[in-house]
Formats: sequence, structure tokens, C-alpha cells
Amino acid sequence: MREHEHWHSIALEDLDSAKHLCTRSFMTTLFHIQQCAEKALKSYIVLNKGSVKRIHDLVQLVNICMEIDNAFEELRPLALELDPYETVGRYPDKDFKKMSQEKMQKLIEQSEFVFNFAMVHINKKNKRTKA
Repeated sequence: MREHEHWHSIALEDLDSAKHLCTRSFMTTLFHIQQCAEKALKSYIVLNKGSVKRIHDLVQLVNICMEIDNAFEELRPLALELDPYETVGRYPDKDFKKMSQEKMQKLIEQSEFVFNFAMVHINKKNKRTKA
């Protein structure tokens, strides 16, 4: 398995985990939502650049993707929304409120959008490489 495919595989596992856990484990679901987006972006970066920095900030990852393809600008609003969930809810915070199931589902859909967006661009690159 090529390295970018491994990143993709782990991203898919995070997405599946978020979907499976969303009614059972609120905090863990949020973490997997962010992780899916992060690893999908890293998959694209690794395919195009050969490696990726050890960063977790989704906005920074979108910026790196934009160095390769400006189309990734479309993901900036989603990156801003999903980014805090790497840590939000994982540590005690008196201001943190549990969100509705509808909001949780929306976040899963946003993470899946990032995943699918990255995959479309990975597939385009793979087709150009094979041609």
C-alpha cells in the first residue's frame, strides 16, 4: 500500500467510526470527525509532495493543499468549523455544551465532504499519472 493510500484508509476508518459512534459516544465522535478530515487532507498532500508535516490544524493543511490546487479553498470554511473538535470535548471545559444529534450529523457530513473532495482530487492525479 502506498503511503497516501494508508492515510486514506485511516481517514475512512475515522469516518466510519464517527458514523457508528454518533449516538453512543459524543466526545469520541467529535474527535473522529476532525481526524477524518485531517487524514484525508494529509493523504492528498502525501500523494503530491511525498510527505506531510506533523500538524493537526485543518486550516494549515488546506493551505498546503492550495499550494498544489487552489480548488481546496472551497474547504476552508469546513476546516474552520471542524478544526476545534480535535480537542474540544476531550478535556473538561465548563463552557462546553453537548450539541444536538442534528448538529452532530451535520459535522459528520462536513467531514465526509472533505474526505470525498480529497478523494476526487487524488483520483484525478492518479489518472493523469497513469495517462
